[in-house]
Amino acid sequence: MISAQSNCAQCGVEIVDPTTRVVRTSQTFCCPNCSAAMDATGSGSDPKAMHHDEALRCEHCGVPIVHEATMETRGNEAYCCANCARAGSMGLGTPGLADTTPGSA
Repeated sequence: MISAQSNCAQCGVEIVDPTTRVVRTSQTFCCPNCSAAMDATGSGSDPKAMHHDEALRCEHCGVPIVHEATMETRGNEAYCCANCARAGSMGLGTPGLADTTPGSA
């Protein structure tokens, strides 16, 4: 039996809102955006196929927001999901992720 973890495998945020959670095999993600970001790390036949240079990026963890249905906003800040929005509003940073510019990681 697969059990969901309490932290996202991509960004590490604590998953307190399970409505956006994605569980795949042995990995749990806070939302479809972090799940897609994990998928984007493989190049496949087209290394630019999963790049989303024009997409908004989560203020907390820096992933491209490609599934806008789970996006949350706080003022001018966009978050990939309620879990990252909560962490961001509480000042719980994800060191090094949100400050990473596209292509530099």
